[in-house]
Amino acid sequence: MCKKYSVLLWAAAVILASCRNKEVKTQAAGAAADSTAVPAAKVLSYKVAGTLPHDTAAYTEGFELSGDKLYEGTGTLENSFVSVADPATGQVQKKFPIKDKAIYGEGISILNSQLFQLTYQNHIAYVYNLNDLGKIIGTFKWPYEGWGMTNDGKNLYVSVGSSILYKLDPKSFAVVGQIQVTDDLGTVDNLNELEYVNGFIYVNKWQTTKILKIDPATGHVVGTIDCFGLLSQYAPGYTPKSEDSVLNGIAWDKTNQLLYVTGKNWPLIFKLKLG
Repeated sequence: MCKKYSVLLWAAAVILASCRNKEVKTQAAGAAADSTAVPAAKVLSYKVAGTLPHDTAAYTEGFELSGDKLYEGTGTLENSFVSVADPATGQVQKKFPIKDKAIYGEGISILNSQLFQLTYQNHIAYVYNLNDLGKIIGTFKWPYEGWGMTNDGKNLYVSVGSSILYKLDPKSFAVVGQIQVTDDLGTVDNLNELEYVNGFIYVNKWQTTKILKIDPATGHVVGTIDCFGLLSQYAPGYTPKSEDSVLNGIAWDKTNQLLYVTGKNWPLIFKLKLG
């Protein structure tokens, strides 16, 4: 009897100690989570430094300045193309349509004298020589949807509409890294068109008026630019073609330190000087 009670007391002591140990570990984990919590993103100010006309037939998916040209990749079935415009005037100089009308064009990026173009749900991406956009020189398979694309001068970054950005080798197209994007409220999804600017990735959050500034080292959203009211102020007579005629297009003018932004079927491109 006494031995039995001793065993029971010993077991109770072990269970109590275990519970206390778990409680301590839980508290420590909570403290660690609090110490690494993502701070609220800063609201970034800007001034409109100018506007340019934008092709309203362009359902913008990708937008990039390279050299003295402004490149745009567009979507929709039967009307996907890449265009080349003069960034001083916005005037479209050339259009290169995707010949296969079953292909839905998406984001673009320019690296090593090549233009890369995603497709939406076709699970293929195209590679062009920048000096001859009328001819595809390569393709690679992409297992997810294609949304936005940019590069840091070495690697490509691709968005797929989720909260993850994929880092790709531009030669093998192998995924060499992932960035989980988070803000102070948790993960951030619907990441769309991308632009790499001075060590940060700027991204349109689909169906919003916001551009997010992301630190690629942490995935944290460190700043937000709200473009609400730009169209109503500068193009009050414009009627959106559809509910999808939203902000989507970011290009960086490194020389003048200006962010060019536009939207799907928008009549204007805005030059933003960040504060």
